[in-house]
Amino acid sequence: MTAISNDKENKNKTLEEIIIIEKNKLLRFIKERNDYIRNLPETEKKAFIASIKEIKESKGKIERFLVKKETKRGIDDLLFSFEDLPLFGKEYWFMKFTADDGSRRQFFVTFGRSAGDTEVNGRYVENSRIIDDKTDGYFVSWAYDEIKRKLTDDLGVIEVKDDRVTCSNKDMKADFYGSFPKYILDISSNCKKICYLDIREPEDNNYNSEVSEYFRGLFGYRLANLYFDFEGVLFDKNFSGKCYAQKVIVVGPFIPWKWSRIVFMNGSILTYYIPNIEIGGVEYEIHNFMEFYDAENKKMHNFKKAKVYEYPSEKGDKRWVITAEEGKVFMVMKSYCKESFSFMNTFNFSYIENLVDVVDFQIEVDDKVITLKETGSGLGMVEDTSGFGI
Repeated sequence: MTAISNDKENKNKTLEEIIIIEKNKLLRFIKERNDYIRNLPETEKKAFIASIKEIKESKGKIERFLVKKETKRGIDDLLFSFEDLPLFGKEYWFMKFTADDGSRRQFFVTFGRSAGDTEVNGRYVENSRIIDDKTDGYFVSWAYDEIKRKLTDDLGVIEVKDDRVTCSNKDMKADFYGSFPKYILDISSNCKKICYLDIREPEDNNYNSEVSEYFRGLFGYRLANLYFDFEGVLFDKNFSGKCYAQKVIVVGPFIPWKWSRIVFMNGSILTYYIPNIEIGGVEYEIHNFMEFYDAENKKMHNFKKAKVYEYPSEKGDKRWVITAEEGKVFMVMKSYCKESFSFMNTFNFSYIENLVDVVDFQIEVDDKVITLKETGSGLGMVEDTSGFGI
């Protein structure tokens, strides 16, 4: 992991020196965390441990796939609630909408908060308490609609109440409300409607949502994902396609990851997720996950050993080549728009959302080969991350 501010300095050091420096940073962070907990008064120490235990052992054990009625309620419990965040805790809502009409239209809404002070895109965000179902956070929304449209990037107030979460600031107000399996996203700016989207589960309810959690020691995550369809209006024009709505609670630092979600014209979807640690510019994988949903046969396929190769371009149209399992998956993507974010505290973390077209695609499943001829064109997003964030 390489702090952004130290890039020039690190270029003059040997790989061995860089590895030692970065290892010492991580060890110092762990020591500071342990010292913080150890030096707390006994009452506060118990409260700290109890707050983590509450996230880990909250009502109803969360299961990965949404197959039980009570777990459906668990989706809404996560979407429409605040958690009592412990040290290093983060909580955010992320929504991504991709058109299914052959255009490049995509729309994004993100808002969230953290248990500690941080700086987001140059704006200082203080740790705040929840008062009257409201708290301070950060609010970002942007879109590609023939041109890039940046709607808001600033501090915001988040309110959660009565199966509704609202984020607002001087630029915009976003309302997300409903109950499984039907939701509404209603966004306006200065009394003018930006979008109004009906969000609903797709026909194949075997691939529509999931809830999961993973904790190891004091660190881990808990999340709810909706893989839904949507239909409505964006910028006074009809807008429909595939929605990815997510609520995440993270306890621990941000480490780099590779993530992409691609939606094809026939409804098929390819997703990969590869978190990793950077030491001296060398990446070490923690997890490797790829899945392909074949919409024609309504079947999910999982792949191992996914690899992501990045190729920058002077023109800005960066490309990615994706492979898995010795050529069973091959995909080439090219960017056409992007939005960058930075998070700064003790360390620096960089996050870039790249909008991409699929240039080439071939995947082997069930003794057959699927290409763009069968799926139609592909559209989606690739996330680029680097650094380290507490």
